[in-house]
Amino acid sequence: MQPSDVVRDAMLRFYDGVSTSDVANFDKIVSPDAVVVIGTAPGEWVTERDRMRFGFETEGLRIEAGHPEGYEEGSMGWVADEPTFYFGELAVATRSTAVFHRHDDAWKLVHMHVSVGVPDEEVGELQRRWSA
Repeated sequence: MQPSDVVRDAMLRFYDGVSTSDVANFDKIVSPDAVVVIGTAPGEWVTERDRMRFGFETEGLRIEAGHPEGYEEGSMGWVADEPTFYFGELAVATRSTAVFHRHDDAWKLVHMHVSVGVPDEEVGELQRRWSA
């Protein structure tokens, strides 16, 4: 395993693609193979390409990088970051990990998981309220 600016830059291209609604480059950024994106909201377990593409089409959605760190070994790469997602004026600080695969000499996203740092007690209370 070695640090990788190239894989980090692939993550930054993903952020930029979402932030600028760059649907035309979706296939250059996201792998054509099995992909899973897990978001922070209940039910955000996305495996369908049309739903993933929707993130690139959503007006007002923007992702600002924290301090992404990229790594690679062979044809696999991964990134850890603390990006901020902007939904219009609403800013949500997150933590994320992403996995990339080198495909046709380009690094393409195959998996992303985003979470929000919330104390366990608060999550438990929210989940109790949601199930009531």
